[in-house]
Formats: sequence, C-alpha cells, structure tokens
Amino acid sequence: MMDKWFHLLQKPALWQRSHEPFWDDEHISKGMLEAHLNPDWDAASRKQSYINRSVKWLSGVIPANGKILDLGCGPGLYTKRLSGMWYDVTGVDFSKRSIAYAKSQDAKTEYIYKNYLDIEYTAMYNAVTLIYGDYAALTPDERKTLVEKVHKALKPGGLFILDVFTVKQFENKKSSTSWALCSNGGFWSAEPHICLEATYLYENNTVAVNKYVIVGKDGLKEYLIWDTAYTVQKLTEEVSPFGFTVNGVFDDVCGSPYTGEADTLCFIMEKGAE
Repeated sequence: MMDKWFHLLQKPALWQRSHEPFWDDEHISKGMLEAHLNPDWDAASRKQSYINRSVKWLSGVIPANGKILDLGCGPGLYTKRLSGMWYDVTGVDFSKRSIAYAKSQDAKTEYIYKNYLDIEYTAMYNAVTLIYGDYAALTPDERKTLVEKVHKALKPGGLFILDVFTVKQFENKKSSTSWALCSNGGFWSAEPHICLEATYLYENNTVAVNKYVIVGKDGLKEYLIWDTAYTVQKLTEEVSPFGFTVNGVFDDVCGSPYTGEADTLCFIMEKGAE
C-alpha cells in the first residue's frame, strides 16, 4: 500500500493516462450530467445562452439540411438544437448516462454510445463538430488518430469545426497541491473520502494536468485530466498534414472575430476535394 501511495503522489509523466473509469462511473456520471444540464454553469457544458449563440452561428456555416457528426455530444445540448433546424445529426459520446438522457429528449438525432476515437465512417458527413476544448484534452497520438478519422468521415469539402483553449487560459495557472475532506461524499464518490488534488505544468507551461487522488473505503483511485494551450500556428501545424485547409479562425465557437486576446480559439477546417 505504501508503494502505491508514493507512486500516486508523484508528478505524472507527460501524457500519462489514468485507468479508472470516468465517463461511465456510476456516481461521477451523475455529477457530470447535472453539470451539463445546469443552465448557469460553464462546467461540463457551457451556459445555455452561449450554446444558443453558438448553434445560431453554426447553422450559418454548415450547409442547410447537411449531415452533422457531433463528437463528445454529452446529453445532446447542441445536437437537439441542430436537429430542430432540419440537419441530419449523429451524436457520439462515451457516457451511457448522457446518451440515455439525450435519447429521452430527442428522437430526431441518432445517438451512439462510443469512444469517438473508435469511429469508422467514410465520406458520410458535411460537418464534424468537437466543442468545448475536447481536442486539447487528448494526447498527441490520440489527436492524430482523431484528425485522421474525422478527415475520413467527411465528404469532400466537408467542415471540421472545433474549439480549444489558448495560452491566455494558462496565464495564471501554476503548479499547486491541495486536499479536501469530503465527509458527506462529493463529485468523485458518494462515500466519505479525501480528495488530494494537484496541478502540474509541462512544455513551457503550455500543457497542464489536473491530478486527483481519491482516498476512500475502497482504497485509492487516480484521475488525470490533461489540457493543452494552443496558438493559431500550433493548431494549424497539427491539422494541415492530414489534408485540411484552415478556412476560418475565430475567438470562439460563436464566430467572434479573431483578436488573439481570447482564452479560446475556434477553427473551421475544410477537407479538400478528392
């Protein structure tokens, strides 16, 4: 047990993955769904007012009546709105609870429970969306896999629309450690537990990980959540080798003109003709 303590309390290697279930954990997924659905939180999903602005902008970018694949769709906050605008929408998410909720609220959209890194589509969609920084939470190898699969899934001329966080988001981020006693349970467990939390920075403060070690009656559990800060140049260099042309750069996924001063960055990328 002491060896496990020493291992878990060390700074993780860059891009190290934890192995505890997260999206489908019976307790954690309840808290995640609650965060998704709270209209006033910028937590698992953005606030409803932002989502409405975002969908309105997306509907002006994606061809009318087109086929859309929304990756990491959660409980269907974007997909339901887009289906209501007569798009043919498919949502993919790795949370059974979120997919079940989405299906209960939206009969128009096709919802699929799957890790979006495992999708296999060929020239089916006019647009693929990946919203709220999901791309930046992936490891470099996972990002390559994703971009390849998205390119394959798109029809010629199809659009890949995503947003990420910029270095502005990291300006005040520092390495830190803290702990909390959760006597009545909390986000990570319904049972009493101690949450040991740490933030570590890498790659000249452009990559960060939030590490959570949960100490409870069932032992120790570790969760690692990564994030990467992007510039226009860095994101362009990552996607260009896979056959995408950057068609538009914006401050956010609501289409705000690019200033370089925002803490988010949105790309519209186009798959070339084949």
